[in-house]
Amino acid sequence: MPRLSLRSMITRSLAAAAAASVAFGPAGRVEAQEQPAVVPAPAGKTGKLPHVEFDVDKRQVRVECEALAVNAPLEFFICSAGTAEHEAVMRTAAKPSHIHTAMLAVGLKPGQPMTFLDATKKWLPPQGPPLQLTVTFEKDGQAVSYPAYRWLRDIKTKKEPKAFTWIFAGSRVTPEGRYGADDTGYVVTLVNFDYAMIDIPDLVSSSNDLLEFERNADLMPPKGTKVTLVIEPAGKPAGAAAEPAKSPNATAAESPAVTPPAVTPPAVTPPVATPPGEGPAGLSDTAIDEKKVQSMVDYHKKIMAPRQQALREAAEAHYKVISELRKEQQRLITEADRIQRAIDQLEREWSDTTTPRPEFELPEPPAK
Repeated sequence: MPRLSLRSMITRSLAAAAAASVAFGPAGRVEAQEQPAVVPAPAGKTGKLPHVEFDVDKRQVRVECEALAVNAPLEFFICSAGTAEHEAVMRTAAKPSHIHTAMLAVGLKPGQPMTFLDATKKWLPPQGPPLQLTVTFEKDGQAVSYPAYRWLRDIKTKKEPKAFTWIFAGSRVTPEGRYGADDTGYVVTLVNFDYAMIDIPDLVSSSNDLLEFERNADLMPPKGTKVTLVIEPAGKPAGAAAEPAKSPNATAAESPAVTPPAVTPPAVTPPVATPPGEGPAGLSDTAIDEKKVQSMVDYHKKIMAPRQQALREAAEAHYKVISELRKEQQRLITEADRIQRAIDQLEREWSDTTTPRPEFELPEPPAK
């Protein structure tokens, strides 16, 4: 039997643990630090890792978190407990590698964090499938949910950002062979970091002078509140293609061109105002026009229903084409970078060969 390297053993152990958690429920502690292995996602299964649950059918990962109350510019939406809590919205006791494994189990494939290219001396933005993040918590006995981006606001304007998605960048393996996000605690970032697991799809500096976001205290629960982060592919329903990632600074994406059928908006009967004094005492005489609202809802459904599949297919095609083009771009840049390093080496060798060196004469030994 061939001998396995330590790295191979770690990878296989992690894959086996994740597979066991899918089949049988809670798994034991997983100590693997390397990039988590791709885990098949059997239909109809749920699984659990410490502080992490996932549902394959729903394509959903749930992570136990805790709200913080940092009143300062932020670099992270979520960090590992005991790391960058002074600049994060929430912290989690879940290991990033466990969250990564759960995302693999529901069919998500990581991209890559931001990358520096020696050939061009430039950074490439993070890449990966777009994610929809939702935060849920209990308030007065009721479950409350928000899109994660709504817990942020602009430092200067104090306004919530436009809707955007994060991406599954997937962190990296460190030179020591460990999963980078486990070492750094970079779970969900608001600026780019080399070992980020979930990042934003633009190049955004971590310089303190350029930080954009602070927490939205108007919507967040008190410090210490238990919060669940729900991670799903953007553009659900389940099984549908993911929509392209949207950055925090992006304008609304244009919809794919679809020729609309000739549909006439339904006629709406104007509401009849209730004369003052005829309604219940102490209430406004303004009433919702139920027929108008319902007719508009029906009209919206009539227009959108025949287009939903086309929109999902267009989003999938867009994401696949951009992803493949970026891969080809990365391949060419990597080759150019390799050639540049060879050129630099030849230049150094040539310089060493042709640069004159002073000749030194050995001093004569002193006279005895």
